[in-house]
Amino acid sequence: MSKRSPKSVEEKLEIVQRLLNHEKSVSQLSKLYGVSESAINSWKMKYEKDGVVGLKESRTWNSYSKEVKEQAVLDYLYRKGSLTDICQKYDISAHSVLEKWIKRYNRALYFLRGCDISLQKTVVNGLI
Repeated sequence: MSKRSPKSVEEKLEIVQRLLNHEKSVSQLSKLYGVSESAINSWKMKYEKDGVVGLKESRTWNSYSKEVKEQAVLDYLYRKGSLTDICQKYDISAHSVLEKWIKRYNRALYFLRGCDISLQKTVVNGLI
């Protein structure tokens, strides 16, 4: 187990396998194991993409370009997909990462409303 996740790789694998084998629903597994539904869905997505290796906690933080951050935020705001869809499309590690970018983007736009559009873009690009 790591500081980031209360579950070991083995526990995550057990949960994901039970889900994929249709033994229990995400909701049932969430209650049974005391983890959020979003965590289970995230583990499932990582397992399907990378196998057991995807369930291991990363020891480093991912780095994303400004272009990826901006495009992911705009795709979400223009309803081009759900949080899960956008995270998969841009290989973003977790919903919370994208949610943080969206909050920063919206907060910057709120404070910059009424300003010149070029200033808005400059400031927002620096925040995401």
